[in-house]
Amino acid sequence: MAVKGEKTSKRTTNPGVRVIGGRIYDSSNGKTCHQCRQKTMDFVASCKAMKKDKLCTINFCHKCLINRYGENAEEVAKLDDWMCPQCRGICNCSFCRKKRGLNPTGILAHKAKASGLASVSELLEVEGSVNFAYQKKPKLDVDSTEDSCGNNDSVLETDFKVADVSKEKTKVVGKSKTAKATDNLEEEIQFEAQLPQGISLTSISGIVIPTEDAGNVFQLFEFCSAFGKALALKEEQAETVVRELFLCGRNTRRQQYCSIIPMMIQLLDLISQDREMSLSLSATDSSWFTAIGEILLQSEVSYDEFPPETFEVGLAEYEKMDASRRLKLLNILCDESLSTQAMRNCINSQSAEWKAKDKEAKERAAAAKEKEKQLKQKMQGDVAKAIMEKNRAPLSIEEHNLIMSQIRAEAKKAHEEMVEAKGMTSGTMLICDARRTEPIMLEDNGLVLWKLKCYKEEPIFLLQDLGTFDGLCPNEKWLAFKPEQKPEIESYISYKRRLMQTQKNTNLEMNAKAEA
Repeated sequence: MAVKGEKTSKRTTNPGVRVIGGRIYDSSNGKTCHQCRQKTMDFVASCKAMKKDKLCTINFCHKCLINRYGENAEEVAKLDDWMCPQCRGICNCSFCRKKRGLNPTGILAHKAKASGLASVSELLEVEGSVNFAYQKKPKLDVDSTEDSCGNNDSVLETDFKVADVSKEKTKVVGKSKTAKATDNLEEEIQFEAQLPQGISLTSISGIVIPTEDAGNVFQLFEFCSAFGKALALKEEQAETVVRELFLCGRNTRRQQYCSIIPMMIQLLDLISQDREMSLSLSATDSSWFTAIGEILLQSEVSYDEFPPETFEVGLAEYEKMDASRRLKLLNILCDESLSTQAMRNCINSQSAEWKAKDKEAKERAAAAKEKEKQLKQKMQGDVAKAIMEKNRAPLSIEEHNLIMSQIRAEAKKAHEEMVEAKGMTSGTMLICDARRTEPIMLEDNGLVLWKLKCYKEEPIFLLQDLGTFDGLCPNEKWLAFKPEQKPEIESYISYKRRLMQTQKNTNLEMNAKAEA
């Protein structure tokens, strides 16, 4: 029902020549296939049987004939007495099956090949014609699309889903747009995905660390990745610090040469200059350690793990610290440095640069999309020209494949350019390093899924388990995954996002009803 004042779109009865999914459609000169009911310029096999003193007018395109019946269109077209599947009483198109009291079969070509059979017709003969039928599914708010592979019976059957009647199981492939109640949310998703079992993370960048220290290591790595250039840090300086921390341990003779202290002093200089503090720091005495205490006293954040008396004792207190506490102390200075004017300028500069690159990337994406659109129009013109040169005669399979291979080569290049340009705007290829790293997924049970820039291992997903809390300190652990678990993780992310969207739609629907 059209809304008053709204223009209704008219169906185009003669859209001309189109190239969709490897098929050439021509609404004026194409021949209609009895199986898929598409008017294309594909090579077709025409029936030679006589019906009531008239030649049968049924045609089968070469794709449907090979996929549904295992017959080669060019070979049967040479026969003087070839009869179409309908005349032989074996047609499995939706119309013919309905006339025999059977339901449409749906797309079965892939199932037939997976079963080692030559065609859908052979599959129906082996497993029983009555054991395959469509079942209705919830109608989706999307436009019907033309069948492009010749395997489906009709575009009229897009509101159905496949069911194997013999097994009495239905595969749910759709979900309603909004849920009726929150309790039914998960039932409306295709399946409830689960995160695969992770492996305790005991090494990062080849450095063996206690699993409870993984979070602090990642915090340092992410900081250095974002601000290493601005601080003039050496390449892989963060890895060097962590490696020395967990290898040297409490070796006091080596600790003064450890790179963590020079890095602390560098951060202290930055912070003290911003706060107009007069400090003279040296790695050979305890001045730098005392300065940390002064910095933390002025901080707006209370660090219970490092009370003021810690820094009054002198360097001896630092020497008592294990690698974990020293790393935490370094991370505190990293956090404190972010409030300095120099670091804020760095963040603003990076943000401005990122916005400029993001704008450029979007313009590239728009240009690439327009180029692909123009190329598609050009290709359709080339196809029309090829058909006209043959006096509108159907293309042979060889001619069809030659044209399509040329089209695919040009289309692939244009599409790759568009995908690359779009990728620059998606955040996966272009991202502002100074922005706060956000988790992919945050669960109510204390599980947090991350994708950190500093973590290079495949499949690059990390799971943070916050665990139980003892006072103010969480007993967290970090877990990694095997490369082969990537599909499961991506399915889980997709599932959770669909669930969140359904929840959002439900809330909107409930609010709308409440206001009505």
